[in-house]
Amino acid sequence: MKFKIHPLAIVTVAFFIWNKAYARLLVSALLHELGHALAAWLVGRRGLVFTLTPLGFSLYAGEMSGVSALAVYLAGPAVSLALAPWLSPQTLWVLVFNLIPVLPLDGGRAAAVIMGEKAALSLGSLAMLFMLLLSALHDLPPVGLVAALILHWRYTASGGYMKIRRTADFLRDLY
Repeated sequence: MKFKIHPLAIVTVAFFIWNKAYARLLVSALLHELGHALAAWLVGRRGLVFTLTPLGFSLYAGEMSGVSALAVYLAGPAVSLALAPWLSPQTLWVLVFNLIPVLPLDGGRAAAVIMGEKAALSLGSLAMLFMLLLSALHDLPPVGLVAALILHWRYTASGGYMKIRRTADFLRDLY
């Protein structure tokens, strides 16, 4: 496994030291990604790239399909769910955000394995509309929703996995 540190990750370290709630979120995200890494390793994926970014962690395991991909995509949320009672409400935020059925999030990738990519794209669009409506009706802050919407829009507009991978990498590196 390769480990990378984004040059702007010093921001992450500064927030980690300064803000306890952010520190819990960061630990939750780390454990979530380690869940993906363990599942990927168990299904035989090698050459994983684990990156510390300004807003947390990301894991790149390459392109996968089938039941092994489903196991890897759902392992991170499973770890978040298992650890939620001991960590913090931030752990639940990591869980809920990643289970949104929007590509390229974990929920969207799992939906693509189960339903196919075209059906998952349609489900993601419906989910985003529903979440925007729910957010507006309940006066919820749309920060995470906007991030998911941008990723989904770029995935839908790109027409292919490699383009969204580059877009996701760009957005990850940007924040």
